[in-house]
Amino acid sequence: MTRISLIALSASALLLSACGSKSESEVASGTYTDPETGKTADYKVTASDDGEMSNVSIKTEDGEMQFGGGAANAKLPAGFTAYPGSKLTGGFAASGTDGTGGMASFEVNAKAADVIAHFRKQAEAAGMKVTSEIKTGDSAIIGAEKPGDTKTGVQITATQQGAQVIGTITYGSGS
Repeated sequence: MTRISLIALSASALLLSACGSKSESEVASGTYTDPETGKTADYKVTASDDGEMSNVSIKTEDGEMQFGGGAANAKLPAGFTAYPGSKLTGGFAASGTDGTGGMASFEVNAKAADVIAHFRKQAEAAGMKVTSEIKTGDSAIIGAEKPGDTKTGVQITATQQGAQVIGTITYGSGS
């Protein structure tokens, strides 16, 4: 198992253990040691007042990652704004020696095609070119990247569920 998957598995277990906490406080923290490499990572788990939104932060010598439920962890890439009326529902953000990346999930009363058009316009304004486009059933997906830069790009998914769109924007940027 890779170092990242071991850390993610440990963080997921800690995230679940934080559910039910009734305060905006640290639920758990410590240091994780990768058994394959011996490298360590510090972690911290917090929970909100309602116990519903837990957050995990992992720091290593290579960078930092934060994820969990709620808008606090839903970061959009530079130059992008949420679709008007959207509610950010969760996500993660990471930074390291090779760049930054993340994912934000959202929901909004809209049409999937309009949401995709909104983000397409922003990707193109950021100098990206749409490189893939998929439409299947009630879902639409586009992928865009900066020409000549394989580390910088976005993928937007929008799924129509009645009057509501459930979606994600996943992104990465090289350094």
